[in-house]
Amino acid sequence: MNSEQILSNELKILALEAISNAGSGHSGSVLSAGDILYTLYTKHLLSDGLKSMNRDRFVLSNGHACAGLYAILAGLGYFDIDELKNFRKFNGLLSGHPEIEIPGIDASTGPLGQGVANAVGMAIAESIMNERFNLSHYTYCMVGDGCLEEGVGLEALSLAGLYKLNKFILLYDKNDVTLDGRLTKSSNDDMTMKFKSMNFNVLECDGHNIEEIDKTINEAKKEKNMPTVIICHTIIGKDTSLAGSNLSHGKVFSQDEINQLRSKLKVQSPYLNLSEKTKLKLNEIKQKNLKKFQERVDKFSHFLDKNENLKKKYLNFIENNFNFKEKDFIENASTRQLNNSVLNEIANKVENILVLSADLSSSTKVKIENESDYSAENRLGRNIAMGIREHAMGAIANGIALHEGFNVICSTFLTFSNYMLPAIRMAAIMNLNVMFAFSHSSIYDTPDGITHLPVEQLDQLHLIPNLNVCRPFNSSEIYQVYKWFFSNKQPICMALSRGEIEYCPSNDDVAKGGYKLFIDNSVDAYIISSGSEIPLAIEVMDKLEGKFNLNVVSMLSLEIFEQQSEKYKNSILSKPIFVIESSTCVKYLKYTDSDKIFSVKTFGASGDEANLKKKYGFTSDIISKKIVKILNDEKI
Repeated sequence: MNSEQILSNELKILALEAISNAGSGHSGSVLSAGDILYTLYTKHLLSDGLKSMNRDRFVLSNGHACAGLYAILAGLGYFDIDELKNFRKFNGLLSGHPEIEIPGIDASTGPLGQGVANAVGMAIAESIMNERFNLSHYTYCMVGDGCLEEGVGLEALSLAGLYKLNKFILLYDKNDVTLDGRLTKSSNDDMTMKFKSMNFNVLECDGHNIEEIDKTINEAKKEKNMPTVIICHTIIGKDTSLAGSNLSHGKVFSQDEINQLRSKLKVQSPYLNLSEKTKLKLNEIKQKNLKKFQERVDKFSHFLDKNENLKKKYLNFIENNFNFKEKDFIENASTRQLNNSVLNEIANKVENILVLSADLSSSTKVKIENESDYSAENRLGRNIAMGIREHAMGAIANGIALHEGFNVICSTFLTFSNYMLPAIRMAAIMNLNVMFAFSHSSIYDTPDGITHLPVEQLDQLHLIPNLNVCRPFNSSEIYQVYKWFFSNKQPICMALSRGEIEYCPSNDDVAKGGYKLFIDNSVDAYIISSGSEIPLAIEVMDKLEGKFNLNVVSMLSLEIFEQQSEKYKNSILSKPIFVIESSTCVKYLKYTDSDKIFSVKTFGASGDEANLKKKYGFTSDIISKKIVKILNDEKI
């Protein structure tokens, strides 16, 4: 057994003991993928352990194998080895699946397939930075069989092949086992042919032979015209009594079993630690790779120093040092069209905006009009076609944001946000600077029928923590959404209308998320509304003038409104509250009674706007009569 295999084995034992100490984890994958991870981190991946733009990225898409990755990161000094004693424990650094708060982790992973798409997004970002500024690095991603059964992973890999992302290297831990049994129980695909059909360079190796893995990764780096997948043939739970069995997947081996493996693998390290000899060797490897990484950084720095103008553009780009002025669009228009105007005004100044579309840019109007499309031949295009791949689009957008240096926007219809919920949730978990722009946000926004009409989607999005959901009705509110996007650095969902909205001005309180549209001396009640229902709310207010004094509150963002002072919120909420919004409106129940909420309670229907509004009670006559009755009953 050579010295490098002993090092790799010692790291595997460390990971297994961390799992045993935690009482839960995934031992089978540690033994399956351990030699691949060891080879990658000791011989190829160049990083300084910080968030340097030049660093190679690595995404462990099959995040359940994280104990093996944590052991290597600890061995290379990303964090103290003692942290492994608290693996999976409350207040411990090392969570049960990788999280970006952990040093050395480039993406939070766990839901299978998400990490693959994140890595594709990182590779897209690298290709653009390379073309613009000559910044270059590799994006590595490890997957298991499960990641390649998930649709989101295959959606993203198809795009990686289309866009010829040659700096993207996929390490496929192919052990042919899933949690429930042999892979053939659920899949019998010819993966070699599948990858070749997606325009991948396909290489294969013994996933337990460090020298062969190293040689194959070097070969992958030579590929200039397509991404590479390295199919690493491995054995889950290798060298244990459960080798090759699905029972090893989530197995927690006892210390006696681990000691037997220690003997078999000739490992003599202390419990939950590494031997001093291994620590010294890993430090030597670390210093050697840091030197190589610094050479890459210095080469890039020297290149920029010779190009002062490019250096200034680069610093502006990555630091987001752009300014834009707000332009008034005083017109009756759909908010999808207003957003197109606002986006293009901003994009003329903010050069690091990228726009992704799931084949609907002509309908959502989320497109930079005077810019070309991104392609394998044109890395400078700022509009990136995702095809009909909503889920991958969201996860790829997350990957671009994780890479850093970009403001990324993606778009589809609001009802299709359901296809993207896992990616949106991951954006919220990782606090990523991604805008999800959804058009057709009302049940009367299209005659396409109930499959295309949003009903519960706004509430679904409102329920995701750390997500700002916005439904603007004019250009001032749209500008405010972009201001939050550029300053708050958290994911935003913006719901836009297809139908024309009658113009009404905003005021300085727009930044508070919810605000009164009109001068407010004495009112009997407020109507909270948003987006395309604002004109209806104003019509109801006007219809009741002389009977009751009402004012309309534009609720651009419930999340921002709820962050305001109690005094400000009470200036609105201390009066009776009515709500008019084309959604299920569940979150408004904290502010008012259900009989005061004019919402959507069914899936809608096909038809024209006027008839649909009448059918579902979204007319000023229907609503004003109900408001009068309620206020009279309450003796207002």
